[in-house]
Amino acid sequence: MFRDILVPYDFSEDSRYAVRCLRQIPGIRQIVLLHVLYNKHPSKGPDGFDPQVDYARLRLEEVKKDLELESVAIRTIVEDIRGGTIADAIKAVAAREGISLIVMGRRGQSVIEALLLGSVASDTLHYGTTDLLLVHAPGPGGMASGERTDLLPELFSNVLIATDFSEPEIGGLCLHKIPWIQKATFVHVVTTGDSHEVVQASVDDAQKRLEAMRDAFGRHQIPAEIRVRAGSAEDVILSLAEREDVSLIVMKATGQRGILTSLLGSKVSYVARRTQKPILVLKK
Repeated sequence: MFRDILVPYDFSEDSRYAVRCLRQIPGIRQIVLLHVLYNKHPSKGPDGFDPQVDYARLRLEEVKKDLELESVAIRTIVEDIRGGTIADAIKAVAAREGISLIVMGRRGQSVIEALLLGSVASDTLHYGTTDLLLVHAPGPGGMASGERTDLLPELFSNVLIATDFSEPEIGGLCLHKIPWIQKATFVHVVTTGDSHEVVQASVDDAQKRLEAMRDAFGRHQIPAEIRVRAGSAEDVILSLAEREDVSLIVMKATGQRGILTSLLGSKVSYVARRTQKPILVLKK
């Protein structure tokens, strides 16, 4: 379960939406609201303090007051950096605070927006092994007529879990980290095969392995369905997420080089940049 959560906050609509989504995660012990101020040439006021830093702290305190979750410690941090990247600062704070989950908007007023739009490959975001939840505030066009924008969709009501059967197995990770899932759909996509027979053998094997995952969820009273498809994994996941109107996509990213280097050119990156659905990337 996710006890200590870090929210990189840049005062964009997506970061405000990320904070609202925290109410749907049970068992939180601590929330850290982080604003990173890139201040290569800081200006000092008469008292010797940078007014930009003070202003950011005041704004974060207002966000903290609005959040007010019972029995949850909420702290605010303003990191004033002179060099490096915003991503480096996020990574450092996550490590220092023992963070188990980073929650952030997919788009914002910083390098995060550029990352997920795929326009800044040179900005390396190193989040180490920290799990990452990306959310995106619905735009006016995404809301039904008369629907209240302050109501959030139930994040864990209809979860699509994409697996490539690598270890550690993602079904077990989900039962450990997000056991409050209300309904799950497992999907595996067979992408290669020298012949129809080879592909069919892979499909049959995937079916059996997904059935085992489904049964494990059933033992925890979580209803689950399975889908085995052949084709492009990224396109199948995106199509299935829309067709079945899932509330969350869960994928796993491996490697030791951080979110950007794990994501760029990968299935997770492709899906994250193109879906409007929240996506949870499990890193450990």
